[in-house]
This record gives sequence, structure tokens and C-alpha cells, in this order.
Amino acid sequence: MDRREFVKLALAGAGAVLFGGVPRAGEAQGLTVADPASTFFATAFTEYAATAPTASNGDLWPTCWADDDYVYTANGDGKGFGDEPMAAIVVNRIAGTPETGLRGERLAAGDAVAKSHADPKLYNAKPTGIVAVDGNGDGRDELYLAVQSLRFAPASTAFDDAVDATVVKSEDYGRTWQQPSEPMFTSHVFTTVMFLDFGRSQEHARSLGPENAGYVYAYGLDGNWRDSYSNEVPSPTSLYLARVPRNSIQQRDTWRFYAGAGGGGDPQWSASIGEKASVLTDERRLYTDLLGEGRRDLSVISQGGVLYNAPLRRFIYTSWSEYTFEFYEAPAPWGPWQLFMSKDFGAQPWFGRPGRVRLLPVPGGHDVPTPETGEPEPACAGPKNGGYAPTIPAKFVSADGTRMWLQSNWFLNVACGLPNYEFSLRRFHASPRRPGDPGQNPPDPADNLAAPGRGPFPIEKSAHHGHGDYLNNGVREESEDSFDGARKQVDFWGYVWQDEYWIDRVVYTTGDMFSDGGWFARDLTVQVRQGASWVGVTGLTTAPAYPYDSTAGPNKTYVLAFDAITGDGVRIIGIPGGTATFTSIAELEVYFDGR
Repeated sequence: MDRREFVKLALAGAGAVLFGGVPRAGEAQGLTVADPASTFFATAFTEYAATAPTASNGDLWPTCWADDDYVYTANGDGKGFGDEPMAAIVVNRIAGTPETGLRGERLAAGDAVAKSHADPKLYNAKPTGIVAVDGNGDGRDELYLAVQSLRFAPASTAFDDAVDATVVKSEDYGRTWQQPSEPMFTSHVFTTVMFLDFGRSQEHARSLGPENAGYVYAYGLDGNWRDSYSNEVPSPTSLYLARVPRNSIQQRDTWRFYAGAGGGGDPQWSASIGEKASVLTDERRLYTDLLGEGRRDLSVISQGGVLYNAPLRRFIYTSWSEYTFEFYEAPAPWGPWQLFMSKDFGAQPWFGRPGRVRLLPVPGGHDVPTPETGEPEPACAGPKNGGYAPTIPAKFVSADGTRMWLQSNWFLNVACGLPNYEFSLRRFHASPRRPGDPGQNPPDPADNLAAPGRGPFPIEKSAHHGHGDYLNNGVREESEDSFDGARKQVDFWGYVWQDEYWIDRVVYTTGDMFSDGGWFARDLTVQVRQGASWVGVTGLTTAPAYPYDSTAGPNKTYVLAFDAITGDGVRIIGIPGGTATFTSIAELEVYFDGR
């Protein structure tokens, strides 16, 4: 059995959306690609799998940073930190950092935290957001936890609608909780509530000025916390915003909803939830054309988190679809929001986080029969996993704001490696564009601009095994590929930098060839990023000529030369080949010869 056949049997979706999405569609040399419209960040990258696990159990994990220096969080459907019984909702606190080690403690669970206001036979309480703020003026933070009633039965509609939501309160750092007698939000409107994270004890809310700093801000989704796969309610495609005075967070009548911008561009606030206006709408649908059965047409606006990155003075919303992370940025809580990265992990099964990973010494990583059963076992060249409900804990943001840790979790379809159903983190990097003169690199045919010392970040439609590092490690005998369970129309591999460079030559070494793909079928070309646009190069020649079939590889090198051009990103791009429409790569070098 081809390894692709094993994966197809367990497919849960596929698609053809590239690096980015809705805001901008660029066309160059016959290839149309949807790309991010944001020009604030020059580079963005997150690891392919969680790398900082903890001894915990559960999902969701919204976080806040309190005045006592602990991170407080709540998980759904798990034990949290400790060996006590599983509960639908558990509150925990975390000490330490990913670098020094994370230590967690379970504080409260189940009905002691919150009960669902909806029919308990159909819905249970799940955490969606948490904030630590001194609302009563006693010098100590209270914790406010947003909880929704999320459907769990019948199984065919489980997790597919969130009917109501409320906010519970703790005045003793998570040990005991007070819940309103009635839900604060009903009828599937604003029922996924995510508090804006302004750092420790909401200290950076002052960045909004004295007239806006006295509020707690919260984002909300209608209908459901993510795509409603059974169509019980419309899937969320818009993000909404509200604010409430710090001293009345549980008083529903004091909430005000963003109702659009006034004539001078200032945000307008309304007491009527019916007058709310979206701060972000993204109607993209991903993984629309599958190679097998599974979830498709996935929406991208979901429960995640919004962080104010104080060093960068930027707001970051982390969202997701079933197989991607979606990253948006804005200069203010009300926008304008722009997509700046879409991290695509491909269809499940994924390979899990580091740990129990079998590296099979088979060229190309094909399945091999196991001695015990004789049945094929997938090759683990990963690990790699996406996840859901991604957030960025404020406590772990670096002093310059460029280095963060992304929290997300997932538990289904573990092909190999360890599951990720726990509080776990992965590195996340984002650097703003640097002002200055572009393209200061002198001609040097031996200076590989993709070398690690130049600070490039790999970009791709999807790295099947999570080996973006293969592209510039100097080894031409390895192989990564872009198989993702989708019938892709376009495929690409490349880099982005924080600085602009002159470029006039790209050297592409292919990876392995397979029976169902691994090569470009036609229109292989080069594009360079200028601002938020990818433009096609001129004067392109390829030596030797690329054959557009499986004879393109394996591990063969092609030199793509073109007229000199400046940019802060470069990619090879074309139509992928084979019945599974994917390409492979071993190495991608970038040069400026100055010819």
C-alpha cells in the first residue's frame, strides 16, 4: 500500500487555499493565489508541532495573567492538572515559563465552576475566555470566566451549536465561583465570548487612553465556537466586539457592543446587541475538494484568543479551521483586521507531538509491514499537528514582542507520535517590517540568501511531515512534500525575510517522487513579494528544462534564473502533479549574481 493510500483512508478534509486568504488575490504569470493583505508583519512562523507539553489533560485552555504572577486557565473535557476525575470544565493555575518549566495545579471543577443554563441532557458548560482584573478596587484581581452552553448530544450534532453564555466570577483566585442565575447571552448570539488579553492584570489597557482604559473588552461569535459541521446553526464568519466597565462585568445591562465607526472614525457603542457590527468578517471556505471522505468547506473564524502585543503595539487574533491556524493583526481592538498568516497542517491524521516517533529507514518514507501484524504502518517523519482554540498567553511574550508561545491542542487521528490533548505550547515568531533601503546585498554568486544566518522563514502550502527546515539545511538528499489530502490547484515553496534583498537566481532540488505525485505538472515559475503582493519575475530560464512529470526527480537540481528584482520573500510556484496533486522538495537556495 502506498503511504498516500493509508492517509486517504482516514482523511478528514482537503483544500486549496494558499499562504493567506480573503484580503488579497494576486495574479502572476497565469497563477492566481490568495495571500494576506497585512503589510505590518514581514515574517511570521510557528512550529509544526507542540514542543512544550505539560502533565495535564483537556482542551480549550483560554488564559489570563493575574497580579499574583500566575497564569490562570480553564480546560474542557479533562482532568486539568492532577489525577482527579474528568469534568466538563476545570480551572487551573500555572507557574513558570516554557523555558524554565511549567507547573500546574487544579483549583476547581464541574458544577463548582459553572453549570449549563441549557438542557443538561443536551448541553454542558465549556470555557471560552478568561480575564484577571481588579474590578472591585480591593487591590487584588478577580477572575472572570466566560462559559458557554455547548451541545454534546446527540452525537451527530455534538459541538455544533452554542446556545447561550454567561460569565462566572472568582474573588479567591479560582478556588470558588459565583454564577448568575440566568445566562447573559442567549439565542446563539454572542455566545462564544473571548476576553481581550491586555497582559498582567490588564495593565496595557491604558494604551487605549483614559477614556477607553476603564473597560474590559470581549470578542464574541454567533452560532457556534467553530464551523457547525452538521449545520445546526450557521457557521461563524464574523467576529464581534463588546466592552463593559471593570466593576460590572456580570451585569449584562452595562455591556456595550461595537456598532461601527462614527464620522471621525471613532468606535461607536450601543446597548443593543442587535446593533452590533462585525470588526472582522472572513467568509473563506477551506478544504473544498477532497481526495476522500471527510469534513470540507471549513470556515476560518473560530474560538481562539486576542492578545495585545504591547512591545509591538499590535492586536493579534488567533483563529483556526479544522486543519489550519489563522492569524490576524490590527492597530486597535476594533480594527481594521488583516490576515497575516495561514499555517496549513493538511488533513488528518497528523503525526502528533515529539515523543513516541518511529523514524522508519525507508527511502521516501513509504509504509512498511509491521512484524507483528504484517499490516502497513505509516512512516513517521514528523512530528506535526495543528489543533483548535489557539491562544497566545501574554506572560510568555518576549521583551521585544517578536517571540511568543502559541497554545493549542487536539486529540483525534494520531497516526504516530504523542497526542496533544493537554496544555501545550509551540514557538510563534512574528517580526514587523523594518524601514530602510531595500536590497543592500551586493552581488555574490556564493552567498545563499536562504542560509539560516540570513533569518529566512520557510513558507509552503503544507509541509506533509513538518520539515520546513529541510529547505535550507544544505542537504540535497532529503525529501519533504506537500501532500495534504486536497486536490490543489497551485503549490509553492519559499521564504520570507524581515529585510528586502536583490534576487536573480533560485536553485530548486526536488525530493522523492511517488506514484500519485511529487512533481509540478506545469507552469513552474518564481514570484517575489513586494509589500503584500507577490509578483512574477521576468526573463525566467530553467536549466535543465523542467520535465513536468515524475522524471523531474528524485533529488534533481534545477536552476531558475531571472531578471534582478528586490523583495522580502521569494517562492517557486506552479500547478502540482499526480492524482494527489502535490510536489516534493529537498532544498531551495536563493542568490543574487548581479548579472
